[in-house]
Order: sequence, then C-alpha cells, then structure tokens
Amino acid sequence: MKNWLTRIAMPVTVAATAALAGIAGPAAAAPPTPNPTDPFLLEDVFGNDCPGFDVTAQLTGKSKEISQGNGGVIAISPGMTITLTANGKTLKYLITGTTHTQTLSDGSKEVVSVGKNLLIVPAVKGQHVEGLFYTTGNVNYALTPAGGEGRLFSGPGQVVDVCALLAP
Repeated sequence: MKNWLTRIAMPVTVAATAALAGIAGPAAAAPPTPNPTDPFLLEDVFGNDCPGFDVTAQLTGKSKEISQGNGGVIAISPGMTITLTANGKTLKYLITGTTHTQTLSDGSKEVVSVGKNLLIVPAVKGQHVEGLFYTTGNVNYALTPAGGEGRLFSGPGQVVDVCALLAP
C-alpha cells in the first residue's frame, strides 16, 4: 500500500530529483505494485481529505517507486485512474503524473509533481482548509520533516478543486 499512499498522499499530495536524476547515479526500480482494488476512504496519514465530508476512492492500474541513489524517490503510475465518490457524486481522473521527491538535509522534502496528479493538501491554521486538488502540468511544494505543509503547491500547472466538485 505504500505506493498508492505515496502516489496520492505524498503529492500533497507526494521533489527536485528531476534535476539531479542525470547526476545521481544508478536508480533502483521496484517492480510495479498493484494498488488496492477495493474502494477505500481517501485520506492522507494525517486524516486529511475534504473538509466536512469523506471521500471514497478506487484505483485502477499499477504504480511503482524508483529510489534514486541520493535519497530521492520518483513515483510513477502509467495508465492509473482514480474514481472518487462523495455525496452521491462521482468523479474519475487519470492520474498518470510523476512525482519527484528529494529529502533535504533538515529532513524536509522538496516535491515536484508533473503531469496529472491528485494532491491531498493538509489544513494550515489561519491560511487554508484541507482539500483535494487535481493538478495537470508542473507544480511544486515542500513538506516539513513531520509531513505537514512547508510550502503550498505553486507553479504553471492547472488546478481543479475536487472537494468543491464533490461537495453537497
């Protein structure tokens, strides 16, 4: 289950290894891992999803993580789709993007999500509530050593507020 959780929660949600990939040395790729096929409650390790209601997810496809020699990880999921259900509404997204994660010396993580990704964003008191966002293109963000939001995602990618679409 680590792969689907990393694919969804890390890109929150889930780095700058793209620039380092060419100089980081050989990569170690794990075999593709089937994702859970049964519906599950979508939340990150902190319980974040949509504020005020739960979202059920179902994945179709495989994902894998490629560990870089420098502590970075690339998560890929060619052909993967996710179906999200809440409040009698259903959305289906292709989430074939790639997420590059680089752990920095202070334990924080720099993350770059490229392509089509679903990000779970944790609430930050006084700034914004938790949420689910479908991004296309290139977005980047930072996570604290504890896994919280260090910097909200930004970049030239497009963003869809999934919680707003699934809200009652």
